[in-house]
Amino acid sequence: MLSLRPEEDEKLRELLTELNRESKSKIVLLIDKAGQLISRSESPAFSSDDITFASLTAGNVAASEALSKLLGDKNLNHMFTETEDEGIYMILIDDKYILVSIFDKNASNLGIVRVKIKKYYGKLVELLRQIEERIESESSVTEQIDVEDIDLDTLFE
Repeated sequence: MLSLRPEEDEKLRELLTELNRESKSKIVLLIDKAGQLISRSESPAFSSDDITFASLTAGNVAASEALSKLLGDKNLNHMFTETEDEGIYMILIDDKYILVSIFDKNASNLGIVRVKIKKYYGKLVELLRQIEERIESESSVTEQIDVEDIDLDTLFE
């Protein structure tokens, strides 16, 4: 799971909220493939349990990927599910994250959602890679610290 700084979370929320507004979606979610909710658009009208939805979405993606492999496809990069009134479009980002748009079929359609996701896809990928690079650099710093070199007795004097 990504460990976001407040400013990174704000940037993600801004991007997802812009995408949400332009695509006329009810909500846009960013989930990792383990089912953890990373971020979401500002969507007060949407009232669902985001955590449960994120877990179920990751399970759906995993099952669809397994079915795709059984059918001989090497990778699955997007999926669409619909109910009578809503559409749910899911697209994989870097094979690690799932971008989900839930939209009212009376207010938007799959074509609009796909076009708007394509517009924001590069920005999301760039931001996620910057976050991953920051996390990687921070974890490499802790690996460079040798605890045996620290004199604990004098550390708190």
